[in-house]
Amino acid sequence: MAFVHILTKDLRPGMFIVQTGETWTNRPYLYAKPGLLKTEAEIAEIRKQGFIEAYYDPEKSEHSKIGVEDLLSGRLATPLPEPTVSLQEEIKAQEENYNNCVNYMEHVMEEARSGRIDYTSAKPLMDGIISSVNRNADALTSLAKIKTYDEYTFAHCVNVSIFSVTFGRYLGLREENLHNLGLAGLFHDLGKMRVPPSILNAPRQLKPEEFAIMQKHARYGLEILSQIPNIPKAILAGVCDHHERYNGTGYPDKKKGSEISPFGCIISVCDVYDALSSKRVYKEAMPPSKALSIMFGMRGESWQPGLVEQFIKMLGIYPVGTPIGLTSGFKGVVTKSNPSAPLYPTVTICKDRNGQKIVPPSSVDLAQQHEMQIVKALSSDTVDFDILTLITEGKDVPKRP
Repeated sequence: MAFVHILTKDLRPGMFIVQTGETWTNRPYLYAKPGLLKTEAEIAEIRKQGFIEAYYDPEKSEHSKIGVEDLLSGRLATPLPEPTVSLQEEIKAQEENYNNCVNYMEHVMEEARSGRIDYTSAKPLMDGIISSVNRNADALTSLAKIKTYDEYTFAHCVNVSIFSVTFGRYLGLREENLHNLGLAGLFHDLGKMRVPPSILNAPRQLKPEEFAIMQKHARYGLEILSQIPNIPKAILAGVCDHHERYNGTGYPDKKKGSEISPFGCIISVCDVYDALSSKRVYKEAMPPSKALSIMFGMRGESWQPGLVEQFIKMLGIYPVGTPIGLTSGFKGVVTKSNPSAPLYPTVTICKDRNGQKIVPPSSVDLAQQHEMQIVKALSSDTVDFDILTLITEGKDVPKRP
């Protein structure tokens, strides 16, 4: 377990200070009395004594007391690595891992009906997700929105896990915390297997009494996972809190503000995004940009101010894999985001203004020309071209003159 170096001005209640073996003669300003920091007064006394730095152990720390504001402020942040492999290469490499994750969730959901699950088998799958995100963060997030499955619940759990790991890494969580965050995302809807199928799969808005039953799934998930020996408390908190809301209107405990665990807050954002942008039995998939727009309007009520803004900044207004329509009448798909100019990503154009295929498709960096721009994002369910093929073969697409 790697210890985390931190300045004493950034210490927070809930952090577990460790002794690294450094002597006071070498590091006279290092606070090294091991133990859990419980109060702000205790931290103030440490600063008053002149200590400037310390080390803490994330695994022994009480994650529920390391608030979302710490993540948003960048206090826990580390530099994000640049992609080490191409988007196309990573997507091709991860298709099998994604399918394995969905198959695993189908198996686990069935086990959950009896109250016992195969927890250990999820760990290598999570290692694969984290490794992929570290190699190229766009690959799995785009694959999550391109792949379609008849059973929404299984794929949704995998997607939320992928988005949670990616968002957690973007916010600066270290790998040991990303692993637990990803597992919490993977199991966040485990309790739905105790909800009657007639309610879970209802192709309509639920009646009040039905919705009251559906709301119990967060508590059910907590009960099932609590039976696993030594499961990290942060995972349990993430599963139980993923429907809590910043203004106190969520469930199951109507927590508000800093009462909601960081994992719960992160998973909540990812859960809503995937739900809005996925096809369900009662609705069509919503274009990612529209889903993000709706979520932006929920800021300050559903989530702490700043959290959803960070999520949008991470994905971009037009996430990779988004099918789009252009001013010229052409259609295509976003194949590379542009953080410095989010409205002008690189796109691969595959249909002309008459709806005819462009052979071969052409790649256009919208920031480098003034002829066309995106006028709308399209739903992946409504386009008549293969998004995955366009992305995975993108490296062979010629540039448009």
